[in-house]
Order: sequence, then structure tokens, then C-alpha cells
Amino acid sequence: MAASTEQAAQVENKIADAFVAPGSAEAAAPAETHPIDDRLGERNQNPPGMSLWQLWREDLRTHENDLLMQGFWALAVHRFGNWRMDVRPRILRLPFSILYKLLYKNVEWMCGISLNYPVKVGRRVRIWHHGGMILGARSIGDDVHIRQNTTFGVARRGDHRSQKPIIDDRVDIGCGAVIVGPITIGHDSQIGANAVVLKDVPPYSVCVGVPAKVIKTLAPKEPT
Repeated sequence: MAASTEQAAQVENKIADAFVAPGSAEAAAPAETHPIDDRLGERNQNPPGMSLWQLWREDLRTHENDLLMQGFWALAVHRFGNWRMDVRPRILRLPFSILYKLLYKNVEWMCGISLNYPVKVGRRVRIWHHGGMILGARSIGDDVHIRQNTTFGVARRGDHRSQKPIIDDRVDIGCGAVIVGPITIGHDSQIGANAVVLKDVPPYSVCVGVPAKVIKTLAPKEPT
């Protein structure tokens, strides 16, 4: 029992270290695996080569052609928020920006999904279920699957807003996962339910636990 209690305390300390407020004596310098970007949200980051209508149609197909899927509406508003950034000059963009902010808040309130337009989102992203989802990543790749109660964001209060995770292509994320800090989740990886990921995850990894650890390396799929 004593060993179990000590082990639990060590886990709690590791997690607490990752969330220490900046400037405190015990705070360690945060790792910076990608550069700080002060220009987030200043341009259209929708996947290139596709119109807004084409993206909407693809997102709807990804969500089983179900117009009532909350994940579809979160992505539809996100695509619109990026599309409007191509409207120039800024004064002409203003009505679209007001509409976007109203739609974004409506998705937050009605669907429980927060996916702001500066997050770069790839194609065929599937948001399963809904509720308690704060998807503040630096970017989310193609064919990513995300489930309810998932949190992406900075690791510490006061960190620069660009110090957020990068989710590579074909990552599958379980419900309740927390992925924070300037880290990269490698392509074709699986993040277990309720995992707290604080460090880079190599491609083809299965990652579980609090704090999360890689427990298995998946075999790459043979090209068809």
C-alpha cells in the first residue's frame, strides 16, 4: 500500500511539473519543438486546392452525410472562418467576421466543441460525439479522429498561444485525452482514452497513461 501511494504521488508530481506557472522558482524552461508564431489567424489555412463548398461536402461525407452531426458543424464553421480571411479589404470582411463569431459561439454553446479558425485543420477530420472538446492545437492533420472530452492547448498558463501541439496525419485520439504543450504527435499513432500527453510521440505509436507513455509501436501498413 505504501509503495502504491508513493507511486501515485510521483505521477501527480510529474503532471504538476508540466503545469507550473511561468516565472516561479520551480518552473523549468518549456521545450520549444516548433517556433513561436505571432501571425496566427492572419491568413486562410484551409487545405489548398479546394473551395469552401468542396470542403463542406467532403466534411459531410466524412460525418456519414448526417447534417445533425455536431462535429460536422464545428468543422463547417471553422472552414468558413478561414475562408473569410481571403476577403479583401478588411472592411469588406467585417460582416463575414461578425457572422463567424456568432456561429463559432453557437457551436461552443450548442455542441460543446471549441475549434477556433487559427487552428490549421486538414482534410477528412472526424469529430466523434461531442461535448467538452477544446481543440486548441497548432495544427491537425488529414484523417485524424477525435473523440469527446478531448483537450489540446498550451501546457502552462502564460505560454505563447502558438506553443500548442501538432497532430500529424491519421492520428486516432481516445475520449478524455489531454495533449498539451509544443509537442508533436507522430502520424499513424493512437492516443488512449484519458491519456495526458506532455512529450513528443513518434509515428506509429500507441500511447496511454498519466503521464502518457508509448507502450507499443505499430507496424506500418503495406501500400495497396
